[in-house]
Amino acid sequence: MARTCIIIGGGVAGPATALALSRTGIHCSIYELRDEPSTIGGAINLTPNALRLLQDLDVEVSGCVVESIELFSIHTAQKLGEIPFGKEKGHARRILRKDLQQALLDALSKKGISVVYGSKLASVIDDSSKDKITATFANGTSVEANFIVGCDGTHSAVRLQCVEPDRKPEYTGVATAYAIIDTSAIKSKIHFQQTAVNMSQRGSLMTSYIDPEHAKLYLAAVMETKEQASKEGWRALGQDNESTLREINRRYRDTVLPCLPEMIDQVDNFFYYPVYKLGPFGKWSSGRVLLLGDAAHAMPPQGESIGLAIEDAVLLSRVLQKSPERSIPDSFSSYEKTRQPRIDAAYKEATSRWEKVKDRTWLQHRMVEWFTWAYLWYKWSTFESSHAYEVRNEAILE
Repeated sequence: MARTCIIIGGGVAGPATALALSRTGIHCSIYELRDEPSTIGGAINLTPNALRLLQDLDVEVSGCVVESIELFSIHTAQKLGEIPFGKEKGHARRILRKDLQQALLDALSKKGISVVYGSKLASVIDDSSKDKITATFANGTSVEANFIVGCDGTHSAVRLQCVEPDRKPEYTGVATAYAIIDTSAIKSKIHFQQTAVNMSQRGSLMTSYIDPEHAKLYLAAVMETKEQASKEGWRALGQDNESTLREINRRYRDTVLPCLPEMIDQVDNFFYYPVYKLGPFGKWSSGRVLLLGDAAHAMPPQGESIGLAIEDAVLLSRVLQKSPERSIPDSFSSYEKTRQPRIDAAYKEATSRWEKVKDRTWLQHRMVEWFTWAYLWYKWSTFESSHAYEVRNEAILE
């Protein structure tokens, strides 16, 4: 008899997990808290390995082809270096999160898998004697399956209720404010090819095309920001667009790159997004419940976070397919042992890079600019191996 799985979370990790597991004969049902697909989130980078996995899952994505991420100084206009993706392993793509989500939902639809929206998780009962687990939702619906996968993000209800209640998200001290504008409105020469990180003494301003025609530009101001005491505080900060614009101008308007002030001037509203992480070495599973993606290992964005969630899904499907006779908890343990080293390395790299976007003194910033090329040279092989990594070839540990 085919195994069944309840997936909590209908963002990116949830649908990717359903697509991967369904190919092994596991019947999946997805439950999402929101009443409809979310449009929250800006543009994301899909690395070459993430694109290979999406293609294998029959997910069709568009977006802007990215050959490299260029780094510039906003004070001198000097190109400080670039992070290449390499033609041998394929390019990356910059795509709106909502467009990737829609592509995943389209792929689900073709396989007859639907998402049940408006489903807030209320409780979980794990009955090991019956090889079953039951999820009950706030609307009174109860669903039974062989196991549950929590793909419900950094502030995961599944982690809170079932896996590790004391493991709370930590604010990184940095928030992003993002917007999308028309490229045609920019009259000055645009200094980058596809995607740029424009570095300043007070954070960085990412600028990137997000469509094949380069008709739309994505702006993301990455700034050190004081933590708000509640969701309402963050919401109020995000709604104060006048203050946000004033802060972004203070940080990035003093530049010799004329297109940047023009881009900022085209924005009517920036969307605020505080960045949280989960401390390393936490639990990912308990009994018949497993966490994937940000629910397990949320980390600051570093160009491949979405790809890591897709890798999670593919590896889990391989582990379960390899030894279908093993118990669910034993399979989850095998998954964690196999997955942990890559996640630990990615987490360390992400948190290290994220600290570098915080405010600096003038001398500290000049030192960063002077030695960026050396840092990129030192990390070159790390970038290459990460983009070439293939989770489908990873040896599964027992």
